[in-house]
Amino acid sequence: MLKIVGLVENTTESPNLKCKHGLSLYIETERHRILFDMGPNDLFLENARKLGVDIASIDIAIISHGHVDHCGGLKGFLKGNSTARIYIRPQALERHYVKVLGIPFYAGIDKTLVSGGRFVFTEDLCVVDDEITLLSNDIRRFGLPKSDDNLFVKRGGRLVPDDFCHEQNLLISSEGRHILVCGCAHSGIVNIINKAKNIIGAYPTDVIGGFHLYEPVAKRYEDPLYIDSVACELERSKASYYTCHCTGIEAFDKMKPRLGCRLAYLHTGTEIRL
Repeated sequence: MLKIVGLVENTTESPNLKCKHGLSLYIETERHRILFDMGPNDLFLENARKLGVDIASIDIAIISHGHVDHCGGLKGFLKGNSTARIYIRPQALERHYVKVLGIPFYAGIDKTLVSGGRFVFTEDLCVVDDEITLLSNDIRRFGLPKSDDNLFVKRGGRLVPDDFCHEQNLLISSEGRHILVCGCAHSGIVNIINKAKNIIGAYPTDVIGGFHLYEPVAKRYEDPLYIDSVACELERSKASYYTCHCTGIEAFDKMKPRLGCRLAYLHTGTEIRL
């Protein structure tokens, strides 16, 4: 039995749990207790206490990419957990920016927190054990979301469009299931699913995370035709989808008629058992 609990997401299913733009998921597998992303601040700690999740017992933490809405709670995690290994792409330590009305604002990780032997810098494919694999740098045959266009990274003293090489995704193989967990799917959710398929030789049975169909700064959704084309591709896989965060409620509603009961929304406080 695998359990996933939404610790932080843009919405909440309970007035007792606060929500904020960002993502943090607690995952229990047969062997591991995993924290996938840490949200924008320490809110995940508060919600974890209310949900009965023991942060100190986590043995693996994963930072999906170097944007603050996924790694802003790192300082709080380091205080609340002294033993877990933290898996991160080395490129996540680059300086990442978002442009608001054409003005760049820093939206990256606090690099001063990343030190010591607890941090594991991952390559394009990182096999932790026969249950846990991290994958990144997907082949981008399917078009990327336009909302990626206002995200940048500083290299050589100048801002260049973000290529999202700092993004990684989690693949869990357990009891005949292959569960793919993504943070924002900046590389395109269809491309990420196809990368996972190439690794395991079949489509994932379950996909959990944000599909990046909504740009929060401009409050703008992807074109309806693009959203439907994503839904068409997801339909091929026959997987179950639990989406959240940067997918956006309106995009979820547009995909729901095509995917039906195979598509569900994961809020702060949602618990999934697979």
